[in-house]
Amino acid sequence: LLPLCDKGSENDSITKRQMLMGEFIENLFNNEMVDTIFGLVLIFGVGLFLYGMNWAIFINDLMPGRKWSSMIPPLGGLLISVGILLIGGGWWALIGLTDPCVFAIVLFLIKRPWKTYTAYKKDKDKDNGEDK
Repeated sequence: LLPLCDKGSENDSITKRQMLMGEFIENLFNNEMVDTIFGLVLIFGVGLFLYGMNWAIFINDLMPGRKWSSMIPPLGGLLISVGILLIGGGWWALIGLTDPCVFAIVLFLIKRPWKTYTAYKKDKDKDNGEDK
């Protein structure tokens, strides 16, 4: 808080107030704890926004006649996981894996080889049937 003016000249009290305010602002912006908290809030805020939007797009895709796609696939879940790891959350960081884009990537990685395998097996069965 700012001290009351002394019985000096008015310019002296303004200078003292400016100096105190300058020190307060300097201490506020040069504080590592404030930087850390601001960084975590920024990471969590962006992560939660992207995470929420990915779920909104996923739910919207389930409605017939509406198709959207996410331009930033699993970034929301990744930022949430990084934020949790930065505060020392440990296993809670796995919450980031519940991003629907992670599910889509895993499904794609399973579905694509399965389609290739079944197509190969059908061709192989067809070739074996023609040889007999």
